[in-house]
Parts: sequence; C-alpha cells; structure tokens
Amino acid sequence: MPAPEIGLAVVDPRRLPALSALPVLRAGDIAEFLGDDAALETLPADAAASHLYFGSEFCEHLFPDEAALERAIELSGKLGLSLVLATPAANDALVAKIGQAAAILPEGAEILVNDWGVARFLRRAYPRLPLVAGRQLAKMIKDPRVPSAAWLKPYPGSYGTPGHRRLLERLGIGRIELDVPPFATPDLYSVDGIDLSVCLPYAYVAKGRICKIGSLRRELPEKFAPGRSCHRECLGVVEVGAAASSAGLVSSARGNSTFYRHDAAMAALVRDMVAQGRVTRLVFSGV
Repeated sequence: MPAPEIGLAVVDPRRLPALSALPVLRAGDIAEFLGDDAALETLPADAAASHLYFGSEFCEHLFPDEAALERAIELSGKLGLSLVLATPAANDALVAKIGQAAAILPEGAEILVNDWGVARFLRRAYPRLPLVAGRQLAKMIKDPRVPSAAWLKPYPGSYGTPGHRRLLERLGIGRIELDVPPFATPDLYSVDGIDLSVCLPYAYVAKGRICKIGSLRRELPEKFAPGRSCHRECLGVVEVGAAASSAGLVSSARGNSTFYRHDAAMAALVRDMVAQGRVTRLVFSGV
C-alpha cells in the first residue's frame, strides 16, 4: 500500500514562522512543533508532510485574515505542501469571507468544510475547488464517557447511509475526515469510493458558541454569552480534565470545543487502517 499523505494543522498564525526555516516538513518537525513525540507513532521518522492545514474547524472568530492566509500560502509553497483552508460552521458574514479567501487560494489547494451551506456555496461559486468534508459533518457518538461499545450502536456512523453519500456526490466532495470514537471498529472506516482522512492524536467531541476562557474576565451580562467581541484568548490556554472517563480517556478543552486524546487501542486501529489502505491521509494537530 502507498504511504499515507500527512497533514499538519495550524490554527494560530503566530506559529507559522516556526516552520519557515525548514527546507521540508518531516515527522520529527511535526512532533517538535506539537511538542508531542508520542503523537507520531503511526509514522516513520523520515516521513515528510504533504499538506498544511490552516485555520480553525471550530470557531468563526479564528478564521484567518487575508494577511495571515497569504503568509500560509507562501509558507506552503516554500515547503512544497498543498494548502488546506480549514473552515467552521459559518454565518452569512463568514461565508462571504470564505468566498474571498477561496478566490486567492493557489492551484491544488483544498477547503475543509464543516457546514453544508458553505459546501453548497463553494461548489457553485468555485466549481473546480476540491472540498473536504470535515469531522463535524460525520455524525457519530464520540462521548468519552460511554462505558462500552453498546452505547455506540444507535448511531455507528453516517457516511455509510445512502442519503449522506448522495449529498457528498451532489456537492462533488471526494474526501471525508473522521475521528476515532471510543470502541471504534474497522467497519467505521469501510467507506468505499471516497478518500478518507483521520485526525490524530486528538478527537473532537463537541463544540458550542460559548468560549469559556474568553468569558472569565467579562462582566455580566457578557459573561458566557454568544456574540461578544473576541480577543482570541483560547489560543494561549488549554483546559485539561481532572479525571479520566470510565473508558480511561481524559478530556481537554480549548475555547468553545472539547477533545480527548486517543488511547493505545485507538492508535493501533489507525495504524491498521493505514496499513490496509483504508485511511489515505493523517492530519496531526494539538488540541
């Protein structure tokens, strides 16, 4: 089987200069960037990245401005990487910004969409632009508190259903991204006729409109309320759960989103899925 493509996800534009001195982005560089050697157990040490993900999947306030996007475009070209612009669920104002960003993306760039409306808009406005369905569009149970695999049976995954596949085909989406839920089994990654990426070593659990860290210093009634101004406080703080779940998973939170780190069984499943050719891209990120 061919080696998988490798992506590094970057949200904070202030971190891009840390990559600019590199001639090529290898697995060891990704580990150093993330501060996480154990994250790369699925890769040989000399593996080289193929994609740079830039932007946030989870928060409209973290969508990059034009200057930051141009820096990411320049960096991806310098490192020989394909750029993937990550986008969250979007209101009308953000849809317009996404359209403006799409207009300056280089040849071969992709947009990661987590909003069916954004996907529809982009397919009509930029019919040749490759779209990737983000993990928020893949409906599955990922609560780290579930005690057994039986809890996942009511909703084992969505992309195997005819309705979801017809929607992907209508939107011209040829790649999907998935997380690894607790008690995941190989059948979750048996999605024929479409390319599959897996995000690691953290899985997304849930997101909302309330940013906890951004609300702490606010006065009432702005505290824990949507629509407030954003100073991107979340980029500097990660909240780590104090207690493990019954499955042994520890949750972490950044801004408006909650994550958990893969355990040994999840990591082993990803390695197996790569070896079998079911997973063709690995996307590495921090929380």
